[in-house]
Amino acid sequence: MIRRGSSSWSPAEAASSLAGLAFLERALAHILAGWAVKMPAFEAKLVFATQMHSAIERATQWRSRIHGLCHAVAAEPRLPKGWQAALKHIDASPDPDAVVMAIHGQLYPRLIEMCEAHARGTDAIGDHASLELIRSFLPALRAERRGVLSVLPWSKRAKARTGDTTFEELWTARENGEQLSLEQQLWDPLDRVPAAVRPKGSRFSPTGSLGLLPADPLYNPSDLAIFLHKELDEEFTTLELMARNSYEHPSMPWNFHRDMARQAADEARHARMIGRLMRARGIRHGQFAISVASYDGLYEFEPCETGSRKELLWRMLIRQTFMEGLAVDHLAFDIERRKLAGQSDIAHVFEYILRDEVFHAQSGLRWSRQLLDSDNTSLVEARREAFDYFTSRAEAARERFVMENLDAAMVELAAIEAVKGARGSKRPETPLNRIGRKQAGYGEDDIDQIVTWGFASDKSRD
Repeated sequence: MIRRGSSSWSPAEAASSLAGLAFLERALAHILAGWAVKMPAFEAKLVFATQMHSAIERATQWRSRIHGLCHAVAAEPRLPKGWQAALKHIDASPDPDAVVMAIHGQLYPRLIEMCEAHARGTDAIGDHASLELIRSFLPALRAERRGVLSVLPWSKRAKARTGDTTFEELWTARENGEQLSLEQQLWDPLDRVPAAVRPKGSRFSPTGSLGLLPADPLYNPSDLAIFLHKELDEEFTTLELMARNSYEHPSMPWNFHRDMARQAADEARHARMIGRLMRARGIRHGQFAISVASYDGLYEFEPCETGSRKELLWRMLIRQTFMEGLAVDHLAFDIERRKLAGQSDIAHVFEYILRDEVFHAQSGLRWSRQLLDSDNTSLVEARREAFDYFTSRAEAARERFVMENLDAAMVELAAIEAVKGARGSKRPETPLNRIGRKQAGYGEDDIDQIVTWGFASDKSRD
């Protein structure tokens, strides 16, 4: 029942209640961001990325509503540090099953209870906007609670309903400690995860190996299977890297975390769409060696201090401004080829992915420029520095692989020759998607760099 009249909360009391809700949602996103890469099951990674985005978007709406209640009196509700201690305890769970149990059994129930308590305590007319949000959020929270439980094996789901004594004690004592703003409540990362976790028994492409090389991914079914398998691997590794970018840098601006969460959730959608294409062709994820190079190879760099903003910058420069930029070019080119080849289902999926990739590149450019004080000349130079190191490290790894695995390297060399034969020994030219790159925010100096490096051809300059 909703309270009415003089017994209901004041605007300040309503804002204080919403501060707790906003923090729990933001903390949920933080926990999910840190754990996505550590979850062995692929489905768990998809659920965590999707719910990470949902949580931070709800937190953003609560933050906006709090501003509406407090702006007139120049006030900002704060929470005791005890709230942080309770949520940090969940993040410190000892293993993937434990964190799922804690999120399902402790975190989501508190969110639902607090929404219901706010609806009972606030003024139904004065705080109507909050009640509208609660009405829209509660069904999603209940569905997400069921969704996170679904990643646990049936044999462990009953245990997820049992309590956590330590958490209960911390929750009871949450009003203790110094008062902190919403942004100050987030805690520093509890770990580093330099290697992406995969299901037990997974086969991996060795470091330095070129992996399986599809000679004709357009018309040959076997090569198309390899191509889609590689695409799916890329979606997962990018999801994980973006999530860790958010988790490992809690002091970055609020909108940075929204962008990282959105990209992680986008990659989860892409993975589901590519998985659908694979199932329609009888392809199973894991039937080929799995690649984690786009996570493991971009997580840390020797010239960058561990956990530094420079490390974050290099991750974004290579993954988002370079690799996602290439995707903007290649997808536009491949969509038309797939249509001509009668693969309308693949073209359909790639059209959706292309729209997202433009945003992903835009996000990488935006935050890279911010870290470099909006100096695009510095960005181009920083990208060159990061790319030079990245390629030299890859070349060194390749050299070691060849020295230690000569027979396997010769097989890969034969595969390269087969690829050349399939395209007539001519290196394929991917046309620069100038419209897509401009929409993403690439400048002419950015475009000059990628064309000079030979990764795309710009016919408009001929």
